[in-house]
Amino acid sequence: MKNNIQELRKRNKVTQAELADAMNVTRQTIISLEKGKYNASLVLAHKLAQYFHKNIEEIFLFDEDKENYY
Repeated sequence: MKNNIQELRKRNKVTQAELADAMNVTRQTIISLEKGKYNASLVLAHKLAQYFHKNIEEIFLFDEDKENYY
């Protein structure tokens, strides 16, 4: 799933390590999220949205045609 995490992080001058600490995850998790290799849990997505003062939909770009949710 595509997302705007890297853009938001850089715009807010937050390092991957700082964001990882704030989310209580590893830096590797943030790297994987930014590269689209990992989909965030609903809890993590909510925490990221709160952190950046955005809606989940503003961070995660859901494409129904490409996602397999069955």
